[in-house]
Amino acid sequence: MTKKKRQGFWEKVAHANITRAMAFQNADELFVLTDVEAAQLSKIQKHTFVRAGLAGTLGVVLLYVPFHLFGESLFPLQDFVVPFLNREISVRPYFLAYSGVLVLLEIWYLTYVNIKAVSEISRVCGHPNPADKYYQENLEALIAVGIEKQDKKLESLGINPFNNLSKFWLAVFYVLTKMKAALSNVLFTFLVKKLLGRYALRQFVDFAGIPIYAFWNIWASKRVMHETRVRAMAPPLILRCVEALYAQQQHNAEFKAHIYDMLQLISESKRSYHYNHFLLSVVLLNRFDVPIQEKPDFAADFMSKIVHLSDQTRAGFNTLFVFGIMIDGKISYREKKFLRRLYRQGVIRHPEEKILKWSDEYFNGKGIDQFL
Repeated sequence: MTKKKRQGFWEKVAHANITRAMAFQNADELFVLTDVEAAQLSKIQKHTFVRAGLAGTLGVVLLYVPFHLFGESLFPLQDFVVPFLNREISVRPYFLAYSGVLVLLEIWYLTYVNIKAVSEISRVCGHPNPADKYYQENLEALIAVGIEKQDKKLESLGINPFNNLSKFWLAVFYVLTKMKAALSNVLFTFLVKKLLGRYALRQFVDFAGIPIYAFWNIWASKRVMHETRVRAMAPPLILRCVEALYAQQQHNAEFKAHIYDMLQLISESKRSYHYNHFLLSVVLLNRFDVPIQEKPDFAADFMSKIVHLSDQTRAGFNTLFVFGIMIDGKISYREKKFLRRLYRQGVIRHPEEKILKWSDEYFNGKGIDQFL
């Protein structure tokens, strides 16, 4: 018997907020937004943007106002010798410690803001519903969004979105992503100094970072709210899509034999871990009674094999692949190029424009009845 993982502080806060909802919608209502619900979601978004932007602004103001008012008396320069360089450097240890405390406070506040946004959005959408078979998975997915924890459940199914990619460049990309606000501020400060030259006041340069940090906070909150919406609206659509595929392909051994290959191709095309892809995969594998494997035996060069599959299997793959591309609520430029390539090769039957239209309708809560 495996020991249940203990919840952290923020996970407990997110759990308490998200499970507070008392009213739930049935599957047919969940992925379709009414005008009232759309207006409520817009209001939540505006309030969250203001709070996130204010946190970035106050972070810079509270850091530099005391520094410029009190200077050396509050944050004196101290000399330290770097052992391995055998060189003396001057730093402001109290200023560094103070900035570290402010960063932690800002992170805590933004986490709370994101959790409140997730709980409010899920409440408007009536999700997750305790009557749902996958309620616990859906609840954990929303908690993960609120605390900005990457969901890697796809790995438990043996599916890897980053297959054949260099680990070194993945690590570099991860570091750059985490430091994007600081790097943007360094670049912006450099440009300000270059434009104003010796006329640039130290105070102006320090406070010039306000719009940068406010922007990245708002951007991060927008991403959290986007994720919440797509995770709230996807589960009933996934169940409906899988049932439609099962009705068409339940007696097709060829389709069943290549389900893992199809899911891996969808994952590689997205190049990201996403809960909706995990839920689609686990529901599909369970419905077709395909054993879940930690290390599946994928077909070599599956892309080239698709055109040689039967018409029935290719039709099922077309539905599954297009649905998988849309289900995370965004289609990148690289994915659009991939869609055009598959369409030219006859692998999928729908042009890029139609898929983008369905994707927008899905995210805006209009449903995708035409596709299904």
